[in-house]
Amino acid sequence: MSGIPRWVFLLLGAGLILFGIAASQGWIRDPSLAKADYLGTTDVSAEDARLYRAVPFEWRVTSAAGAFKGNDTAHIRIDSSGERAILCGWIRLDKAGASIRATRWLSEARLAVGDLKVTALFIAPVDKTPGDGLNAGCLRLDDGAKPAQDAPLALEGQPVRE
Repeated sequence: MSGIPRWVFLLLGAGLILFGIAASQGWIRDPSLAKADYLGTTDVSAEDARLYRAVPFEWRVTSAAGAFKGNDTAHIRIDSSGERAILCGWIRLDKAGASIRATRWLSEARLAVGDLKVTALFIAPVDKTPGDGLNAGCLRLDDGAKPAQDAPLALEGQPVRE
């Protein structure tokens, strides 16, 4: 190690710190994802719930206790009627620990909307039914992305740590 100047180590350390700051601020993003902004939640009435499509998915979670997998269903709506398209969605917490693991998997999953991909983090975990206080999480797409109301939807992702 005596052949490497100290300034190289300092430069490497400074680079790692800058990379960490950039990643934490969201300046470094997955280029395959469409740009989008989280809007918050919206109330879903029983009538509005008919506009949401069921999107089944398989999740995989690993932990110190082992590897777990299961199936669940997210409910997602595409609203392209405004200036910018909005996606809203929820997942029902009706399977105890399995639902919690499904939401953990969704926190790092991607939602394919036609040929676009967005983070699935906006999908809200809920324990209520439509019309009874259910709130779906919503995401607004940027850059003029306007998927069709009936665009194919699929959730995809790798196994995640619990």
